[in-house]
Formats: sequence, C-alpha cells, structure tokens
Amino acid sequence: MNELNYQPYRSPNGWYMLAYPEHWEVEVIEEIPAFYDPDGAGALQVSAFENKLGTYDLSEELERFLAFHKIGYDEECVASFTNNLGSKIKACEFISEERFWLVYMISFRSKLIVCTYNSDEKPDKELSIMLTNIISSIRFLQAETMD
Repeated sequence: MNELNYQPYRSPNGWYMLAYPEHWEVEVIEEIPAFYDPDGAGALQVSAFENKLGTYDLSEELERFLAFHKIGYDEECVASFTNNLGSKIKACEFISEERFWLVYMISFRSKLIVCTYNSDEKPDKELSIMLTNIISSIRFLQAETMD
C-alpha cells in the first residue's frame, strides 16, 4: 500500500481542524462537511455543537443518537477513552437498515464533535485506517465560542 497524503480542512465555523486523504472529496451542506472517496461506497460526516450551559455527557449523547436509529445502548460495546489533548471520546459501530455505521463522539469543554461514517458495506482494513487517521487528526481550535 502506498503512503497516503492528507490535506487539511478547517470547519466552516472555525471550531476544529482535521486532515483527510487528498484523493477524497468534501461537500459541505448547511455547515456539515461530508468527506468521501469518489470511488467508495460511504461518507464521513462531521458535525459540531456547543453546550452554552456546560459540558456534554457523551454516554447520554451516544445513547440518544443510537435510540434515533433504534439501537440499544450497551456500554460494553462502546470504546471510551481520553486522547493526549484531553478530549473525551466514545465510539461504536452498528448496522441499521442494512447500512454500516461508525460513530465517534469527541468532546472538549463545551464543544462536541460527532463523526458518523455510513456505508452499504463494512470498511476494509485500508479504509478503516484512513477513517482512524482522519478522526485522530481532529483538533479543537481554541476559540471560546462558536459563531
């Protein structure tokens, strides 16, 4: 496998940055970017939110997201960790309506980023590595408020 080159992306509201493969395309609709391989079968959407009253409870947020897709929340099926920048992360995958879903929720202070990848098929090893690299590259910018 050849070394992939990644290009930077800054969110429309200036909240976060990430890197995505240079051969992928990005389409932004209503300030929500979708990243995808034009020859692939899925897309990664990245949504950003702010809680002006405090922080986010990632378990509650993930449970609410899964309930929308009629999936029960099971803490044992959720990966939970804190990255080296202090962001809290919860992640899981599931099948809903014959589509594969991968969900990452990343929070830092009053900010929340929700990354969802969905596709007609489960990602292969190469795509899984690309998705992991994209999500691992997310950095909250230090702006105190979202416009």
